[in-house]
Amino acid sequence: MKKLLIAGILCLLGIAGLPAFAQHQIDSVFILVDLMDDGSARVRERRDCQVSEQGTEGFITFNNMGDIEVKDLQMFDEDNVDYTVEEEWDVNRSREEKTRRCGYHRTSEGVEVCWGIGKAGKRRYYIFYTLTNLVKSYDDFDGFCHSFYEAANSPAAFAMVNVIMDVDSLSKKDARLWTFGYDGWKGHCSNYVWARTEEGAPMRNGDAIIMLMEIKKGLLHPTVKKEGTFKELVKRPALEGSEYDIEVALGDTLEDGTLRSSLMGGQVGSGHEGSPVHSYSFNQEEDGGGFNWGLIGGFLLILGLIGWAAKGTIASDIAFKKRQKQRFADLTKLMGGKKWDELPYWRELPMQGNLLSSSAVLATVMHILRLSKNNPIKGIDFTVQHLYEAFILRMFYQGGITLDYDTDKHGKNRQLFRIHEPVKPAKKPELDVTKNAESSFSLYGSRRRVAQELYQGLIRDEGIQYLLHDLLYKAANEDHLLQPDELRAYVKKNIEQLRPMADVLYNVIALRKDDNALRAEEVQQVVGFVHYLQDFSLVQERHIEEVNLWKEYLVFASFYGIADQVRRDMKKVAPDTTKLDELIPPHQVVEDFKPITTALNTSLYAAYVYETAYEREQRRSYSSSSSGSSSSRSYSSSSGGSGHSSYSGGGGHSGGGGSGFR
Repeated sequence: MKKLLIAGILCLLGIAGLPAFAQHQIDSVFILVDLMDDGSARVRERRDCQVSEQGTEGFITFNNMGDIEVKDLQMFDEDNVDYTVEEEWDVNRSREEKTRRCGYHRTSEGVEVCWGIGKAGKRRYYIFYTLTNLVKSYDDFDGFCHSFYEAANSPAAFAMVNVIMDVDSLSKKDARLWTFGYDGWKGHCSNYVWARTEEGAPMRNGDAIIMLMEIKKGLLHPTVKKEGTFKELVKRPALEGSEYDIEVALGDTLEDGTLRSSLMGGQVGSGHEGSPVHSYSFNQEEDGGGFNWGLIGGFLLILGLIGWAAKGTIASDIAFKKRQKQRFADLTKLMGGKKWDELPYWRELPMQGNLLSSSAVLATVMHILRLSKNNPIKGIDFTVQHLYEAFILRMFYQGGITLDYDTDKHGKNRQLFRIHEPVKPAKKPELDVTKNAESSFSLYGSRRRVAQELYQGLIRDEGIQYLLHDLLYKAANEDHLLQPDELRAYVKKNIEQLRPMADVLYNVIALRKDDNALRAEEVQQVVGFVHYLQDFSLVQERHIEEVNLWKEYLVFASFYGIADQVRRDMKKVAPDTTKLDELIPPHQVVEDFKPITTALNTSLYAAYVYETAYEREQRRSYSSSSSGSSSSRSYSSSSGGSGHSSYSGGGGHSGGGGSGFR
């Protein structure tokens, strides 16, 4: 017995002396959520991690999703290597078998997005996916309550979520925000809302960034419509048990404590922290006759308070609606007083074939129509991936890129991209649209100055095409045959130098013209051209002049995000004019360039979000100074606007269920 006791003690001592297994660590999680007009959302995540030798995969859990679907998964890492996407993820594989693979693991409660951890050490993962039907329409508002990040076995030291909308500005009257489940802050900026954790206060297991967003009607047009109010179906369940003043948050009281809508009964209103503002006795007069002047006086006072409190909101709403009505009237005038489907087709290239200028006009028209709740232009989608596809296709048609073929070691045909030396265009005045754009070059400080200094005079079709062409040429090897891996390696090696170029590209796709810069001829050309492309297979009469433009039609269709549809329509009508294979051989289509455009997309996005050590330190210093040094729990929560998050509450949300490594 004594020997067993001694052996047990020695075993315990031995175990205590063993080094602990290194754990995975998530240094930071940055999430960008782009809300689409139909209520879906495109999500981009960047996770900076310290990965140990343990485990096999990372995961993001999406439970309680209802009619929300997770799709369009893409992923790459710090080496800019695209991960293979699997529709059915096998969790029971080795770490090596999962390396550089990602996929969907469906469970009884929802779905997990999983990926192979790969090598140990300092890692950075980029994860893209779409959430369908995130924003839903209710009787009073549109909105959602969703958990965008929930810490599991590897809590993030810092996490931040930005929810972006395509609007001119996003005030607290347009969208109110409440956040739950973490120690940190929330707020509004020009066209997005944000939530972030405290600097220097790592998250704990079970912490989550849950966002409740209430959006004014008309800013979006969600596909899914629910019967009932957002207030009762979504907001009340989320606010129950939270640190927010529920009466303030539910909308009966404005954030400054004045009454919004409750006319009679009980206390007139409550302050921001729940303290009474006024209280009246509504008892009947003792003689039982005459008017109850106390009641009438209180009623009139309440009406006065309501009028005073609502004056600013009503005036702002009236001004906004008046402006939007005027914008729509001005646009209708530019369209010759006709509706979208009444405009005649425009069969030539709009605006002399200027891709970026015409897209800026189209984006402006779509923006005005969408805000006026009358947007018949469906299916058009401007993304940086579409920009790459359009300009690379144009390079190919112009001879800047040619295709070579050889066989690999297995005897299979392999496609090679031969990049010919580009010719730098002469600097000319940039697009007029950049002088009148509402959202061009939304960069600040040195990043804006550097981008302007390097690329001044090149922000136009020829200049953007040259920048991309030159990048491909420099990334290719000495025989000028470019492989996607060579492009990724080149961008990674020169990531800081290429960031200004990425800044330009990501801002070019967001260009919109100022309303006053719109011209009737341009609007009618662009809208008529899109109408023509979308009805391509329905148009009966065709001329050989149009056939000669079919290649450029595909360039524009690629940038508009409708290339697949237009190509299918071309095949339908080609026998009526000429054989499509003679005009555009089967291999000369954008799919052949997907390996290059995908590598461009992932590599230049990494450059776009790249942060120097100095910038990172400045951001942390700014965050620390703006949030103060006190504990986050010592701040009172604000309702619907900027302020501190509520650690409790957030019930009834979609998403969540844990995220980390295993």
